[in-house]
Amino acid sequence: MNVHENIRVDYSDDDVRFRVSSYLKSRHFQNLRQIGVAVQNGTVTLEGTVDSFYEKQIALSSCQRVAGVLSMVDHLSVAGEELDTLDTSGVLV
Repeated sequence: MNVHENIRVDYSDDDVRFRVSSYLKSRHFQNLRQIGVAVQNGTVTLEGTVDSFYEKQIALSSCQRVAGVLSMVDHLSVAGEELDTLDTSGVLV
């Protein structure tokens, strides 16, 4: 038997939010456990502050693997990122 059908499984926004939150809480980075998660029509919005760009990437890429996530909105900030400024010569001060 050869079956090539597109199988679509619909998840409720509450279910997706629970799955994403649980997944983040299971990671080894404490800051990921504090990230706010909102879901609307399968679009996941992550909000909060992490310590590094690496943690931000871990959060975003991890959540994309959760069943029911259709798209991501990144509202994560990296601690200290807003403190970095460039002078007119382009040198980080």
